[in-house]
Amino acid sequence: MTDKTPAYAAHPQQNPSDHNRTKTLRWFAVERAFVCAALVAASWPGVAAQVQIPVTSLQFAAGGSGARATGHLKGTRLGARDYLLTAKAGQTMTVTLDTRSTSTYFNVLPPNSSEALYRGELDGQQHWTGQLPLDGAYRVRVFLNRAAGRKGVSSSFRLTVQVR
Repeated sequence: MTDKTPAYAAHPQQNPSDHNRTKTLRWFAVERAFVCAALVAASWPGVAAQVQIPVTSLQFAAGGSGARATGHLKGTRLGARDYLLTAKAGQTMTVTLDTRSTSTYFNVLPPNSSEALYRGELDGQQHWTGQLPLDGAYRVRVFLNRAAGRKGVSSSFRLTVQVR
């Protein structure tokens, strides 16, 4: 019986062309894995949420329970802005967003959480009232929806927040 297997087949490191091919395939696999990871990361909301969003503190006037802010969003540069205020568990928060844009919404985020109490884009409303579950710093995030952000849409708004 004649074995037609080349002598170097049992030891691929002895054939330089096999070694280079293996090295090239490994590099290709690593490169492909990085590209796939980058694509997944770019489309994953958790990663997108890590973008630095400007924060403005809302201050209530002495003895007052409400505050107002005006702002401007620009899709490709500044598609969101956070407004921070302190409140206690059991208080009622009312948020109203006045804008001409049909692409501008707001979310209400409780202290130390990225899970919104209210998600304006899902509800489609520009007004929300709800009872607060925790003591701490709440965020009202005003933002452009993703499609408007990609198109570079601009939006001016007025935000009113009351806590009682």
